[in-house]
Amino acid sequence: MSDASASEQKNRSFTDRMFRRMFLPTLLSSLGLAFGDIADALFVGIRIGRIGLATMSLVAPVYMIYNVLDVGIAVGTSVHYTRALGKGKAKQGMEIFSQMLIVALAVSVLIAVLGLTLMPLLLKILGAGEPDGELWNYAKEYLTIMFLGAPLTFLYFLLYHCVRCDDNEKLASVGYVAGYVTDIAASALFVLAFRMDVRGAILATVLGKLVGVCIFMLHFTRKWAILRFRLVKPDFKLIFSVLKTGMSSSFGYIGQFAALLIVNNMLLHLGGDGALAQFNVVQNVSYAALAVFGALGDTVQPLCGTFFSEHNKRAVSRVIFLAIAIGAISGAAISALFAVFAPAVCTLFGLTGSAVSDGAFAVRLFCLSVIPAGISLIWSAAFQAIGREKIVFLINQLRTFVCFTVFALILCPFGLKWFWLVFLCAELSAIAVWSLVCRFKKNTVSNVVFSYLLDTNSGDISELLGKAEAFCEENGAAPKQTYFIMMSIEEVCQAIIENAFSQSGDGYIQLTLVIEKDGTAVLHIRDNAVHFNPFDMKTGRDYENAENLASLGIQMVKTKSKKFFYRRYAGFNTLTVEV
Repeated sequence: MSDASASEQKNRSFTDRMFRRMFLPTLLSSLGLAFGDIADALFVGIRIGRIGLATMSLVAPVYMIYNVLDVGIAVGTSVHYTRALGKGKAKQGMEIFSQMLIVALAVSVLIAVLGLTLMPLLLKILGAGEPDGELWNYAKEYLTIMFLGAPLTFLYFLLYHCVRCDDNEKLASVGYVAGYVTDIAASALFVLAFRMDVRGAILATVLGKLVGVCIFMLHFTRKWAILRFRLVKPDFKLIFSVLKTGMSSSFGYIGQFAALLIVNNMLLHLGGDGALAQFNVVQNVSYAALAVFGALGDTVQPLCGTFFSEHNKRAVSRVIFLAIAIGAISGAAISALFAVFAPAVCTLFGLTGSAVSDGAFAVRLFCLSVIPAGISLIWSAAFQAIGREKIVFLINQLRTFVCFTVFALILCPFGLKWFWLVFLCAELSAIAVWSLVCRFKKNTVSNVVFSYLLDTNSGDISELLGKAEAFCEENGAAPKQTYFIMMSIEEVCQAIIENAFSQSGDGYIQLTLVIEKDGTAVLHIRDNAVHFNPFDMKTGRDYENAENLASLGIQMVKTKSKKFFYRRYAGFNTLTVEV
């Protein structure tokens, strides 16, 4: 193996390990979300049959709109928080979180008030039938509790996304899964045992959110946690920037809302509430079938955001490659399972008679769309992390509204069986359009970047220093700045080698040096040693003290650098030094 190949392989060990560490807890969270959503429809279907499933389909558009804001705020906050920490700006990260926590609570209260006040109008728009009819009453009960629980829901998603980006993905996963386990258990109890029907399903969901929030709050008791709430004055520029990022993906829910309204009416015309019930089964299958892709997207987002902030293009590409490879294999296996057991799935959800075979046919056609849908989800998360909000918006609008609605209108005249091809046609056409747009709209990065992987077993950093110095000179760095950059690299790397690594084993330091457009030089240093922060080394002027003498170089770096920042992230020590 050549030296370049060996170095690339070692660089990948950082990326791959970070990916695994983030993905496994996130997968559990995504599965919890999928099964929590499925459980509501499952128990309601068992308890009251077709009318229950029709109710769940009827309220789905409202749920889409609801998620525009709660998920948009949460995702936008986590993306900007991750970027801030990736650049070593902890105070800015806390500012972002504090601003958006206030926004989330204010918006959730406003939604609750508007939803409860405008309930009759909302039910009429949804097509719930005659006032005080069976479908009308079920939908009203469900939506009333959902609106009352809005503050908990907004807080739940915001805390989950931010806690996992603050190097506590395990606690985030525990809280997320515990919330949905509570939802499933309570739903079974309320719906089946207490016979509370759809009211019991949504009450269980709100209870699950409460449990999750309580667990997430434990993160703030950790001394090492960077995430903190501070009372802040509204910064509307910052708030708009965060919302712009978050809404680029969550605005897909608005398109989905419109598409579902159109499709629900089409299905009622084609096959009545039976067709609507089949559609609900397909929707619930989609939650499980796409759960892995949801987890992959949630893994890609913080990692790509971090690497993008460090200008590490190779790591960004590697993360996307891993996500698509895992998604393609797992998506094919999951789709095959659902296709084989489609009749049993339909029976499980309460369909009977000919509706079972019709529903199984719909599920099998949907399964053809799983991998294309997953690819779009992964790329959407990656584009969002690197600040390409327009492409994210395009992907989600194409998938959930434009292509979906167009093909629904095209296929509807051919009958219900042909209608179910809408999922595959929409996903393939969406990929064709957004990939073509991306080919003509590429980001250009004007910053210049130097990267190097240091094998600490040799203990020799002279090659690194030589190449870094040549890089600085080639790119117009002033002699004084070049001197401080070399001093920072040498002293930090030497401190890590001498204090953090054991004598045996593979020790590596991954260094990225970025000279930004304004001439500022930023060092990003990541190592696979035990927990060690060089800037915590004891410093002082008593140089007869061996510890103070050993840390003299670090003291000079702290004095001369504009900014320095350390955190333990995804299993590695991560340092940012701005010179």
